[in-house]
Amino acid sequence: MTAPRHIAILGGGLAGLSLALQLRRHGVGARLTVVEPRAAYADDRTWGFWDTDRHPFEDLVARRWPCWRVRTAAGEAAAGGGRYRYCRLPAPAVYARALDVLSRDPEVDLRMGAAARGIACESGGYRVQTDAGDLRADLVFDGRPPPPNAGAAERYPFLWQQFEGWRVRVDGAAFRPDAVDLMDFRGPQDLGLHFLYVLPEAPDEALVEATWLVPDALSAEAVTARLAAAVERLAGGRSYAVPGRERGRIPMTTAPPPPPAAPGVVPIGTRAGAPRPSTGYAFLPIQRHGARIAAAVARGRPPLVPMRGAGTVWLDTVFLRRLLADPAGAPELFLRLFRRVPADRLVRFLSETGTPADVLAAVLALPAGPMLRAALPRIGQAHGRAALPGGRGTA
Repeated sequence: MTAPRHIAILGGGLAGLSLALQLRRHGVGARLTVVEPRAAYADDRTWGFWDTDRHPFEDLVARRWPCWRVRTAAGEAAAGGGRYRYCRLPAPAVYARALDVLSRDPEVDLRMGAAARGIACESGGYRVQTDAGDLRADLVFDGRPPPPNAGAAERYPFLWQQFEGWRVRVDGAAFRPDAVDLMDFRGPQDLGLHFLYVLPEAPDEALVEATWLVPDALSAEAVTARLAAAVERLAGGRSYAVPGRERGRIPMTTAPPPPPAAPGVVPIGTRAGAPRPSTGYAFLPIQRHGARIAAAVARGRPPLVPMRGAGTVWLDTVFLRRLLADPAGAPELFLRLFRRVPADRLVRFLSETGTPADVLAAVLALPAGPMLRAALPRIGQAHGRAALPGGRGTA
């Protein structure tokens, strides 16, 4: 591959900004143009993950917890105390760091408030149509959100991870700040498979997210109403304030990413399948993918590198099929994993850094019969967009 002189990155979210930083860290000296439709960045999300990997934003982690829990109607499992910590990384800190570094680089052009509308191949490169005019580049990375339901192909399992989160301050102690509630399944399940995710900052402050795993999107009104009821319950009758909110939908599927907008265009971020299909975690996969892409460009190699290995994709396919076949049994699956697999092994498995022994420990913790049926789709009943009870939304 000829060394590019001009690289266009479509989308200045986490994936686009991280890739721009990695290209410079790997010594790629091409001119960079980042096209971002937002006019300004906001406090719009929080990334949670375990500290299994080094990454450029380590010093910006706002909080680390040594322990975490999964709660169900049948009991709970607490884990932690080992090598890894669960991290909370606020988006504003990441945006500010990336913008500070890139703004000081004279060969970086950040076009805010401009959306990329189309990509056409031209002799020796590409022409990208944007709201701020056309630009020409030798190499294009496409981090724009994929089309809705792009991964909902008939042959592949598909779920939305839909969530809304409130940053809550309660007038009194309402949370245990020593541990994260990764999944609390004790709430109503009539809208689909549902859990609460709670990151406690202090006894009176936490991020509380209501999350559903459903094949079709729920209405925003229904999600907000259920979250409000959950916060009322956690506050225990005390008054509370909500200084911040975030919401989103993450596609969970092992379907191949949509075809590129033009031959040779390289997908990144969600368009490249960054969220892990079985968990929705995306921050560390985006960091790894960006680093591998940048290393390939620096070496003069084609930068179309896979997001994850085939073995992980197969395991996630089996797990998603199982969730589709028996959503009511999902809490037990997670409870078994967190009770039966040592914390460090499970963290590496969930973070896609597991050894063969880690993967084997997780597989052996799950019920053999149901997982085998999910692994053999002709035997199992979950295919593609099989329905979960209450999963059809109105949005």
